[in-house]
Amino acid sequence: MTDHLSNFTSLTRSICIKALNALNGLMRNRNKKSNIALEINGSVLESRQQANAAFRILQRMCSGIGMQERKGDAGVQIALDERDFAMVLNGFANIGEMNMAHRVVALQQRTRHAPPLSPVIYSIMIKGYGRLGDVDSVEKVFEQAKRNHVNADIVMWNSLIDAYINCDHVPKAFDAFEMITKTRPSLEEQDFPLPMANLRTYNTMLKGFVKSENMERALTLSKEMNQSGMWDAVTTNTLVGVAVATKKFEMAESILERYTVSKQHINGGSWHPNVEAYTELIRGYAKDGQLNKAMEIFKGMKEHGVHPNEYTYTCIIGAMAKAKKIKQATKLLLYMSEVDGIKPGIVTYNALFTGMLECENEQKKVGMSSDQYLAYNEAVSEAMKMYQEMLHLGIYPNEITISTLVEALGLCQPSRIEQAKDLIENAHSNDIVSKNNARVATSLICACANSSDLEGALVAYRAIQHPDVVAFNALLKACCWEKKFKMAIEILNDNLKSRQDGARFISPDVATYTILISSLLAVSTVDASKAAYKLYKEMKSVWGIYPDIGLIDAILTPMVRGRNALGLHEIDAYFVRKVLQDARKLRWPIGYLERREKTVNSIFKKQFSELWQGTEDMMEDPLFKRKNWNKIDSGFRLWLNTGATAPNEKVEQRRQVEDPLFKKKNWNKIESGFRLWGSGPSE
Repeated sequence: MTDHLSNFTSLTRSICIKALNALNGLMRNRNKKSNIALEINGSVLESRQQANAAFRILQRMCSGIGMQERKGDAGVQIALDERDFAMVLNGFANIGEMNMAHRVVALQQRTRHAPPLSPVIYSIMIKGYGRLGDVDSVEKVFEQAKRNHVNADIVMWNSLIDAYINCDHVPKAFDAFEMITKTRPSLEEQDFPLPMANLRTYNTMLKGFVKSENMERALTLSKEMNQSGMWDAVTTNTLVGVAVATKKFEMAESILERYTVSKQHINGGSWHPNVEAYTELIRGYAKDGQLNKAMEIFKGMKEHGVHPNEYTYTCIIGAMAKAKKIKQATKLLLYMSEVDGIKPGIVTYNALFTGMLECENEQKKVGMSSDQYLAYNEAVSEAMKMYQEMLHLGIYPNEITISTLVEALGLCQPSRIEQAKDLIENAHSNDIVSKNNARVATSLICACANSSDLEGALVAYRAIQHPDVVAFNALLKACCWEKKFKMAIEILNDNLKSRQDGARFISPDVATYTILISSLLAVSTVDASKAAYKLYKEMKSVWGIYPDIGLIDAILTPMVRGRNALGLHEIDAYFVRKVLQDARKLRWPIGYLERREKTVNSIFKKQFSELWQGTEDMMEDPLFKRKNWNKIDSGFRLWLNTGATAPNEKVEQRRQVEDPLFKKKNWNKIESGFRLWGSGPSE
C-alpha cells in the first residue's frame, strides 16, 4: 500500500506538461485537417475526449494532489504557468466547447497560485466565440476584459477583428481596425493605451474583405500595405482570395505574377508560401466551369517555383471528376503519388468520388434516361472499385466517403440498395464508421427513398440516436416519394406534439415545409391544396418560419402550369395572395418577382375572373390598392373584378371559361380526381 501511494505521488510537473503538449498537438493537427476536409463528427468527438483529458490533468496540477514539482520535492507547491491554462483553453475554444472554456477560466481564477488572467486568455475566448458566430459573446468578453483592467494588446485586437469577420460583421471589424490604425485618439483621451497595428492586423482585415467580397476596399487596403512595406505571402494569398471570390480571375493571375515569392526568398519549409493562392485560383476556375484555365494554372505553378500540395491536387482531381473526365482524374491521382511523391488522403478520394457520382438532376429518382442510368451505373461500379483499391492502400474512409457511395448506390437502376446496406455494415463492423452516424444514416434514408424502400428509410432513421433536421427532411421526402402523405404529416405532427410536451424535438426549417407543400400540390386535388395551405400557415404561425424563394416558386409553379386546382378555388386564390404578399418581403433578382406576378395576373384575368366576384375585400391587397396597381392598364391587376354576379350564374360562367386542355383531358370531371371547380371557400 505504501509503495502504491509512493508511485502515485511521484508524478512530476514535467510529465504533466509533456502530456498536455501531446494532447494539444493531437487537437491542433486534427483541427487543421477538419478545416480542409469539412469537420466531421468523429473528429469532434475525439478532440472533445482529448480536451477533457487535458482538463483533468490541469485540475490535478492545480490541486497538487499526487503531484510534485520534481522527484524528491513531495509537499512542494506546483508552479503554474499561463501557458498551461492557455493550452487547455485553446483546445476547447477550437471545438466550440465554450462552456468548458469557461470552466478553465474559472479554474485559473480560483487557484491561488495561478497567474492572473491576461490578454492571451481573453484573446482565446474571443476567438472561440468568433468561430461560433456569437457576436454578442465576443463583445461581452472584450468588455469584461476592460472591466477587469486588462489592457488589450495587439493580439487581442487582432482576435477581436477576426472574430467580427467570422461572425459576418465585417463593418464592425473595420471599425475596430480603423480605431487602431486611423482614428487613434491622443494618449490623454485613451482609457487604455492602444497598441500599434502589425502586419497580421492588416492581413486579418483583408481576409474580411474576402468574406464580404469587397474587391474595391481590398485593393485600397493592399495599396496602403504595399506603400508601407507591409506585404508578405499571406497578403498575396488573401488578396488572390478576394479576386477569386469576386470572379476577377485575371486580376488574381496578375497578383500572383507580381507577388509570388521567388525561390531564393523561401526559408525552407515543406511548401511554397503561395501554394494556397494558386490552389484557390485553381478552385475558382474549376468552380466556374473553366477547367482548361484551371489546368493551365496547375501546369504553370512549377514555372514560378510553386509545387502543388495535396489540396491543390484535390481541387484539380475533383474538378476533372465533376467534368466526367474520370480517366484523366485517375491518371493525375497516380501521378500525384508516383511522380510527385504525395500520398493522396481521404480528402482527395472524397473529392474524386463526389465529382464522379454527382447527379445534376434534382429529381434524381425519375430524372435520368435509360442511357444516363447506364452511364451512372458504370460510374458507381468504377467508384466502388476505387474504394476497394483505396482500402488496400491503407487509406480508410470517413463518413463523407461512406455517405457519398451509399447515396450513389441508391440512385442506380436496378437498385443496389442491398449493396449500400452491406457497405455500411462492413464499415461499422471494422470500426471505421458507425452505422448509426447521422450523416451515414441520412444518406441511407435517401438511398432507400430512391429505391422505393420506405421501410428501410424508417429503420435507418430510427437508428440515429439524435436525428437532425437533415435526416428528418430526408425521411419526409421518402414518405412523399412513396405517396405516403398522411404518414409524412403524422410524423410532422408527432414532432410538434413532442415540442408541446417538453420532449426532445427537431426544429423544422423552410426545406421541411417545401418538401411537404410541393408534394401535396403535385397531387392535383382541392383537398391536397387545402392541406398545403394549412401547412403554410402552420409553418409561419407555429414555428415562425417564413418562405424563401424556393418555396414561393414551389407553390406558384404548379398553378401557372395548370397542373392542379391551385388558383381555381377561392381558398386557393387566398393562398396565392398570401404567398405573393410574403414574396414581396424577400430580396429577388431584378425583374424576377414582377414576372411571376404578371404571369399569375394573366391566368386570373383570362380564365378565372368569375371566382373573385364579391370577394374584393378579402382578395385586394391594401398596398396594391394604395398604389393604384389594381387597374387593368397598370399591368399589375392580380385580383380582377368585372362586376357583381348572381349566385345562380356562376355554374354557367364557369363552363364558359373552361380550359380546352382540361376539357380534352377530362380533368374537370369529379371522378378524375382533378375537380377544379370547388363549392367555395371552406376555411
